Amino acid sequence: YTAHLNTMAYQDIKTHQLDGIGTSIKVRDIEHKNHYDFTKKHRHSYFELMLFQKGGGNNLIDFVDYEVKNYSCFIIFPGQVHLLKRLPGSFGDVVQFNSDAIMSSRLQYLLDRHLWFGAGALLFEETEKESVYIKKMIDLMRYTSSGKANISVIEHMLQALLFAVLDPIRFSSNHSMEQGNQFTEFLILLDQKFLQEQKVGFYCDQLAMSEKKLASLSKKHLGISPLQVIHKRILLEAKRLLLFGYLTHKNIAYDLGFDSPSSFSAFIKKKTGFTPSEIQAQVNKSHS
Repeated sequence: YTAHLNTMAYQDIKTHQLDGIGTSIKVRDIEHKNHYDFTKKHRHSYFELMLFQKGGGNNLIDFVDYEVKNYSCFIIFPGQVHLLKRLPGSFGDVVQFNSDAIMSSRLQYLLDRHLWFGAGALLFEETEKESVYIKKMIDLMRYTSSGKANISVIEHMLQALLFAVLDPIRFSSNHSMEQGNQFTEFLILLDQKFLQEQKVGFYCDQLAMSEKKLASLSKKHLGISPLQVIHKRILLEAKRLLLFGYLTHKNIAYDLGFDSPSSFSAFIKKKTGFTPSEIQAQVNKSHS
């Protein structure tokens, strides 16, 4: 019963949906009026691709504070904690889209790599030529979506846009796509199951892969062990929940699979050098 209450409390943390019935893609001005209070830290169930022609302000994305410069482009993934503090005079465009709008397995692979392999939310900045090129693509999407075009036309435009901003040249890894896909499958499964399963063996069984093979891939791609990858994901979610402040530390501990609040505190202290309360104060200060 207690576990059920904790899970329900976890789900009560507000994650905003893309507004509009049956809508999977929207093209808007950065300064558009949101259907929620965007001046407070929040997260979405959808992607956002932000292109600024004129910069000014800060973009906080999963505890990294980015200065918004001219001709800059950001990508925000579903579930990431986000807070944009835009200065007057800055402007640009935002493309919002649900995961089901991604039709290409190659594109899904590039998105997964970008999220997990440390590329960060900033795609480029102070690059006028690239910004102008991406702006033309977004304007064409906006024009097409304002008419009566078939949704598949807009979806294919989105694929082209994302391929343009997620150019594989940005990635320094020279590992084969097959190896990348195998490890990416682990990361995707981890993102889906980490609240319930924190043992390496579970993921190896699900992927029909030996622990030795997974350890080799993990070391090659991220330089850490599979268990450290699992712990990294748990720690990220712990920071997100501590930031929102809706749950007690006790509830967070049980929701993240710990058997007691003390074991949760010990985990946080070991991984960061700080207590949960200290981490909470730090992330709230950075997002205040």
